[in-house]
Amino acid sequence: MSVLFAILMNFLVDIFGKIALHAAFKIAITLAFIAILVSAIYAYVNTYSVIVNGIAQNVPEIVNGVWGWVMPPNTNACFFAIFSCFMLRFITRQYFNLLNWRFRAAISN
Repeated sequence: MSVLFAILMNFLVDIFGKIALHAAFKIAITLAFIAILVSAIYAYVNTYSVIVNGIAQNVPEIVNGVWGWVMPPNTNACFFAIFSCFMLRFITRQYFNLLNWRFRAAISN
C-alpha cells in the first residue's frame, strides 16, 4: 500500500511542480513587462519635465510666477498618472482586439 501511495505522490508532485513552474514563468514575464512599461512611462514623463524646465529657464520671471499659479507642485506625478492611464487603455484595447481576432479565427473553422 505504501508503494502505491509513493507512486501516486510522486506523480502528483511532478504534475503540480510543472504547473507551478509554468505559472511562475508567466508571472515573471508579466512582472518584467509591467516594470518595462512603468520605466518607459517614467522616462517619458521625466524627459517632458526636463524639456519644460529647460524652457522655463529662457522665459521671464513673471511668466514663471504665472506658471506657479496655474500648475500644481505635483505636476510630474499628475503627468505620470495620466500617461499611465493612456498606456494601460491602449494595451487593454490591443489585448481585446487580439482576443477578438482569436475568437473569430476559432469560430471560422
